[in-house]
Amino acid sequence: MRLLAILAALVATLVVAAPAQAHVRATSVAVDLRGQGDGVVAAVDVEYDVLARLLNLDGVIAPDAVGVDGAAADVPTEVRRRSLDAHASEVATYVGGRLRLSRSSIGCTAEDGARVELADSGRVQVGLAYGCEASGALTVRSDIFQVSDGVVDDTTTLVTYDIDGRRGSTLLDSARTSVTVGRTDLLSDIPRFVRLGGEHLLFGLDHVLFLLALLLGAKRLRDVVEVATAFTVAHSVTLVLAAVGWVSLPAWIVEPLIALSIAFVAVDNLLSPRTSHRLPVVFGFGLLHGLGFAGALSVDGPLSASTLTDLVSFNVGIELVQLAIIALAFPGLLFLRRVMTKPVAARALTLGTAAATVAVAGAGLVWFVERSSLLT
Repeated sequence: MRLLAILAALVATLVVAAPAQAHVRATSVAVDLRGQGDGVVAAVDVEYDVLARLLNLDGVIAPDAVGVDGAAADVPTEVRRRSLDAHASEVATYVGGRLRLSRSSIGCTAEDGARVELADSGRVQVGLAYGCEASGALTVRSDIFQVSDGVVDDTTTLVTYDIDGRRGSTLLDSARTSVTVGRTDLLSDIPRFVRLGGEHLLFGLDHVLFLLALLLGAKRLRDVVEVATAFTVAHSVTLVLAAVGWVSLPAWIVEPLIALSIAFVAVDNLLSPRTSHRLPVVFGFGLLHGLGFAGALSVDGPLSASTLTDLVSFNVGIELVQLAIIALAFPGLLFLRRVMTKPVAARALTLGTAAATVAVAGAGLVWFVERSSLLT
């Protein structure tokens, strides 16, 4: 009898537990992509209840909820719409962060101003716009509603696309989270990335002032060649390593230190006329500046020939502008040193150089304070 009682208890447990174990909460996501060149627009359609449970929105209906008359439970649409409007930025941040696009493995950037609305169907629609620096094949990766989010057990994503004249659709799931569409041209992005690298240095005033500080402290052409080479090698190494994700430091550390490097080199020009120690210092600071340059790029995916070509082209653009700055500034500085040799003129040149150095150092210190989260 005792054995029969134990067996009966086991059977009852299995009967009660089976429905719970068999229940799998699944959801679907629809992504529509349209784009040509450097712009891609994404329309994402997700289930409200799943999103609401994840982000704590109002108007959530439990999967098995029923109304008082036995019919399916319902929530007034306005309750959901108000909650969605109040949390629109959170929704856009989540969806935009989980739907990642890249061209030739160079990550695209989600632009501000995402559109979030509740459709007549009751599902949430999110409109996103992406800017892509590269123009090769487009890779779409969706991590929306992963199992690790804790709200669903399975997600199927339908991706439809019209990219660079190519149309089609595909399904993504936990086993296949990305798809690549569009054209691939190894050489098409070289001019674009050369220009991008040049603009990044030219319009990055901190990098320009660092170069000027180095030039103000240089006495001979040999000094310029040595420090320029050290700076180039150093920032090229960290640019590539950081862009592909092998080296990573948060911006709140890198950016203040870049500003501090400007002030250090400028003050060093005033306090230490000897330059024998300059090369290791410049090389160390060059590593920091490379991390700053890498902030303009992000590689999403494995390193490939096209990705490496883009990174090298970006670096070439930096070097071209760097050489142009040196070619314009240093000969002018040498000319003034050779012409202004009389005592009064020489003193005026010395004071002017010191004033420019102090101004550069002051700018670096101001940026350091502005960028340091520990001081602001």
